[in-house]
Amino acid sequence: MSAVAPLWRRVAVVLVIAVATVLGGATPANAHPTLLFTDPAADTAVPTSPPVISLVFGEAVTVRPHAVAVLDSDGHPMPMGPASTARDGTIVTASLTGVLPPGTYLVRWQVTGSDGDLVDQEFRFAVGTAISGAGTSSGAQPVSWGDAVLRWLLFTGLAVALGGVIGERFTTSVRAEKPTLPPIRSWILPGALLGLAGVVGLAALLVTDTAAVSSLWQSRAGQLLLAEALGLAVAAGLAAGGGGGARVWAVLPLAAVAVAEGLRSHANVAAPGWGAVLIGVHLAAVALWVGALLHVVRAALAWRGEPPAMRWVLFGYLRLAAWMFVIAIGTGTITALLLVPLSAVLTSTYGQVLLIKLALVAIAVGMALAARRTLRHSLGPQDRFDRVRTLTRVESTVLVAVLALSAVLVSTAPASSQQPTPPPPHGLVVPLGTMIGQVGVSVSASQDQLVVRLSTPRRGDYYAPQPAPDYTLSGQVSANRSGTTALEFRGCGPGCFVSTVGWRDGDNVLTLRVNAPSWRGGTASMVIPWPAQPGADELTRAVAALRTADRITVYETVTSDTTTGPGAPQRLDLDGSFFVSQEPYASGTAPITVRISHDGQPVRLALGYPAAAINVALTLDRNGRISTETLTDRTHLIHRRFIYPDG
Repeated sequence: MSAVAPLWRRVAVVLVIAVATVLGGATPANAHPTLLFTDPAADTAVPTSPPVISLVFGEAVTVRPHAVAVLDSDGHPMPMGPASTARDGTIVTASLTGVLPPGTYLVRWQVTGSDGDLVDQEFRFAVGTAISGAGTSSGAQPVSWGDAVLRWLLFTGLAVALGGVIGERFTTSVRAEKPTLPPIRSWILPGALLGLAGVVGLAALLVTDTAAVSSLWQSRAGQLLLAEALGLAVAAGLAAGGGGGARVWAVLPLAAVAVAEGLRSHANVAAPGWGAVLIGVHLAAVALWVGALLHVVRAALAWRGEPPAMRWVLFGYLRLAAWMFVIAIGTGTITALLLVPLSAVLTSTYGQVLLIKLALVAIAVGMALAARRTLRHSLGPQDRFDRVRTLTRVESTVLVAVLALSAVLVSTAPASSQQPTPPPPHGLVVPLGTMIGQVGVSVSASQDQLVVRLSTPRRGDYYAPQPAPDYTLSGQVSANRSGTTALEFRGCGPGCFVSTVGWRDGDNVLTLRVNAPSWRGGTASMVIPWPAQPGADELTRAVAALRTADRITVYETVTSDTTTGPGAPQRLDLDGSFFVSQEPYASGTAPITVRISHDGQPVRLALGYPAAAINVALTLDRNGRISTETLTDRTHLIHRRFIYPDG
């Protein structure tokens, strides 16, 4: 018995030493797995629904089938496939079995570390909307041909209907003197229906571009289209259900269509308010001119055996045409001076189309003057009116072509959109950056304004001057339950684009599509939180905290082409002070520093260095230290995750 006691004591000592050794060997570094990167990245946006949610950890983990959940803004779970691991357990993936509509989503995940402990966290991302090309802008002022064709239908229908109302007054007054003349039925109804078909087509393009039917009543472009559709529908109803007196009232809803076109015009962007008046009056004058002429031509064909009646109608039309010509030329000239610098008339697409339109207007005026002289000529009545009919047919054909060119003009970026610099910002600026393919993207969001600067790598001699590529940019902004708004960019210098934006409080998902000849472009989205707050103090404290860290571990991914993926994370073990000294924020300050996180969320800072074309996004941990960093410059996109010795 006495020999057994020492044996048990020795066994107990060995067990204690073994347990102490095991416990002593455990370190805080491997106590819990650390999430390094996610795809989609936390607090960012993607243009379309991601097929897979990916999590990258610093060590191997194990997962259960339902380890990853995605919740919408109302907390409803989205359908997900089972989670799985790859690359020796350091990557966790879970597939989405459905398509996520535009909005903000929360990802909750739970994994088991090598120590057997469960770790769970969450992050958010947003899904934007796909872009099909509406609102495209580039240095070459491309024409949106689909939009142009539909606008031509709208303008032609408006002209036939509006001019038909006035033309009917001419023929009605003649028939009042001679009731035996065959009636000339106004084409108000067919014209309104033709214009309505154009509006429906434009609405379909808008819905396709924004991938949201709600854009018809939530975006300004959609609201104007609905107003035009209502005006044309009311005009069609008056034409179909009423007599001559009721048809006269169709002028009012048709005039509303011209007003709506003025509000959406380039001129209203360049000169809000009176720019819309210019275009509205110009369009109404041209529509009256064209539509009245078409009605008169029909009357001339129907009454060709009645010279006095034809003379009455033609002289009435010519008086109207003279006034409409003066109004159209006056408003058109002012608009041209507003939108097209003289230096760009011959070199820009907008200026060239405008010159062709002016040439056709001159031809139409020549036909009208020739018809007026013919009526006063000494030729026989029949010869005189045969010649007038020929002249008016040519004039009407030319004016229909003028309407087509007007549709092309409103679907082409004006030459004045190329400004030397963007307008100065108002209030705080939110600076963010990303890469789209091989194109660097720098975004500056301020009150009612968005400036996008694009860049590509230099080729050949670094110091030799190189022209900027002929970028093509389109974009749109969406917010939860607030619809999608297509952006109308105009140039502000080489690689610079500016657009008016009405930012909404909360998260605004900005989606951009970029193309550049000989470079890979694509589509990307980002979250623009609004409004932002000053963040200089948080940056100063965060840099000071990082500088005092003796040793930190940084996991880093770098890419110059997002189409090839970020690659595997690289681990860096270094001194905090040394790391800070290599960063643009080493001094603890930045030219632009704003806080872009909402209350109750981890602090996120956006730093802008406009002169260097660098943007930095930082996330701070609960101790005010930098936990993640995203840095973009002209040619690189860098993601970093910081691990501190004390967790």
